[in-house]
Amino acid sequence: MAALHTICPADALALLPQRDPAGHKGSFGHVLSVCGSQRYPGAAVLAALGAAHCGAGLVTAAFPLAAYPAIAPQLTVAPLLPLPGNRQGTLRIAALPALLGAMSGKTALLLGCGLGLNGDTRAITETLLREAPCPLVLDADGINAAAAHIDCLRKAHNPAAPRVLTPHPGEMARLTGVRAEAIQQNREDTALAFAREFGVVLVLKGAGTVVAAPEGDRLYINPTGNDGMAKGGSGDLLAGMLAALLAQGMPAFEAACCAVYLHGLAGDRAAARYSRRGVTPPDCLAALKELLSDFE
Repeated sequence: MAALHTICPADALALLPQRDPAGHKGSFGHVLSVCGSQRYPGAAVLAALGAAHCGAGLVTAAFPLAAYPAIAPQLTVAPLLPLPGNRQGTLRIAALPALLGAMSGKTALLLGCGLGLNGDTRAITETLLREAPCPLVLDADGINAAAAHIDCLRKAHNPAAPRVLTPHPGEMARLTGVRAEAIQQNREDTALAFAREFGVVLVLKGAGTVVAAPEGDRLYINPTGNDGMAKGGSGDLLAGMLAALLAQGMPAFEAACCAVYLHGLAGDRAAARYSRRGVTPPDCLAALKELLSDFE
């Protein structure tokens, strides 16, 4: 039986990385965010801003050159790494050497938000999963790419460089071959079994997001968040926040639990200010910046 973990504000305060008053940008980790495409530039923006506003000292955003005009004006806090793209407006395989080089010195990798799904992005995902020397967050189309060749997750298992997957129920269905409806009826056991089999931290998103540890002995069910967060872009923001906490040295399971908790808390604060119907991921991002003062 897995131990059920809970988080309250005092827990989050104790778990979050301490800020060094004498620190510099290199003191707080460096995220490489491989996200976005011509069709989904906002995913790259929200992911990178989520990482920056959750404390990462540096966030480098890698994306296809075709998305540059949409991304660059919105992303002034991050170094930009526009790379070769294909006719679908996604990264192409020719970008892989630059991506592998860009991983040097990074303390976390975020892969998949708005990436697009085709032969190029599948090959890029599989290679980065296998080669990343640092903690890695796999989200959205990164998960869909891995689902097509599920054994790449086993080959990528590396206790020294943990992998964290953040699927919603539809993506979890692709990973497991089990219908989303069945997954929803058995969320905790599904998450635990998958985390244990593949040696990953599994964040099964949705109402009462579930976080399962790779040892299969710890489970967290999140109490924060609301239905107003059921909008495109919410997951991109969460993925960036999680990557930032990993980049600052938090253990993977604790980082996932804290990111999920804070993400939901930001959504609750934004919904209280506006409305559940009207709240958007940028509203949650703005609320996040304010609520983090409660944890300093």
